[in-house]
Amino acid sequence: MKKVLFAVYNSPVGSIWINEALRSAFGMYGEEIKPSVLFINDASLAVKKQCKPELIGCLPLSITFKYLEKYGTDVYAIKEDIKKYKINDEDVDPHWNLKIIDEINVPDFVHDFDKVIFF
Repeated sequence: MKKVLFAVYNSPVGSIWINEALRSAFGMYGEEIKPSVLFINDASLAVKKQCKPELIGCLPLSITFKYLEKYGTDVYAIKEDIKKYKINDEDVDPHWNLKIIDEINVPDFVHDFDKVIFF
């Protein structure tokens, strides 16, 4: 099975890219491709319970939670970005089942995938 990483680096506020990355990831299951999602820089803010992109007309991230659970999609964030935005463990919505990776390990992590798509 091929592995694809969707890396999102745009802020969830005013951006459709997080929603589009998740929708693209969920579409991969029909093609027998294992998708994962990586939040980089500003996109890390999406994991906060208070993130509400629906207030500016984007799709609510909460509708993706049932698919994350159903498919077991891996969602990652970079430890240094989480610290930079002062996101504590209790700030993270548990539906993400977020996995944290150290920035120093990102190059090796990315090379574990057959394809990487940036949003």
